[in-house]
Amino acid sequence: MYMIHQAAFYLHVALGSCALLVFWIPVFTKKGNLDHKRFGRYFACAMYAVAFSGLTMSSLDLISPLAGHAQGAALSAEVATELAAEVRSFALFLFSLSLLVLASTRQGWLCVLHRDDRTVLRTPIHNGLIGGLMIMGAILLINGLTANSILFIVFGSLQIMTAASTLRYNYKKELAPKEWWIEHLRGLIGSGIGAYTAFFVFGGSRLFEALFQDALADISIVLWVAPGVIGSIFIARLSRHYRNKFSGDWAVKRAVTRAEMF
Repeated sequence: MYMIHQAAFYLHVALGSCALLVFWIPVFTKKGNLDHKRFGRYFACAMYAVAFSGLTMSSLDLISPLAGHAQGAALSAEVATELAAEVRSFALFLFSLSLLVLASTRQGWLCVLHRDDRTVLRTPIHNGLIGGLMIMGAILLINGLTANSILFIVFGSLQIMTAASTLRYNYKKELAPKEWWIEHLRGLIGSGIGAYTAFFVFGGSRLFEALFQDALADISIVLWVAPGVIGSIFIARLSRHYRNKFSGDWAVKRAVTRAEMF
């Protein structure tokens, strides 16, 4: 179990670090060109691997919290109990975050592949994934309210809203012009939110502690929550921008242009 946990950990860190950098290339390249498509595909593949490795690690930690973190260590019963509770708490967060990454990446990728055809978004596998995200969000939210954890409350709420919004898109009767494009952006940006949150909570916090000692201790929760809050605002503004662009005059002009060409 320890070897599986370690292999998943190194894979998670290596590909997660690559994904953090690759994420910005599709964001700033022109939508639809070859670089945007190619690096978008690289990002999606990396995030699939990050999600599955995260699910593997967190599942092992939930089942046997000390096996991957204190193997062979001589711990008192009290210390072992406290450590196990702490590991399971963060494993729950990592599991739900990995599920968010997996669901968002799959939703965004399937939308750009199938566009207005939402049949694949209504399959039992995809519905189960989105339903699982909503359930895990509710569990995380309840744990956050119980433990008074702002991090858990924010991301539990975010996961519930993301799942609800995704189901609404998948089953609404009619789509607005090019709404699949907006959903594609929402999905992959949501995946990026998960990646940066994981970085700040698990890896980035240690890096910042080494660089700034205790200077950022009082605002660590801000760093953890910031990707979710900033990302959600960015998604909302971007969705509104493209919704306005793809409706009304834009649709008429495009239809006229196509008619003149053909």
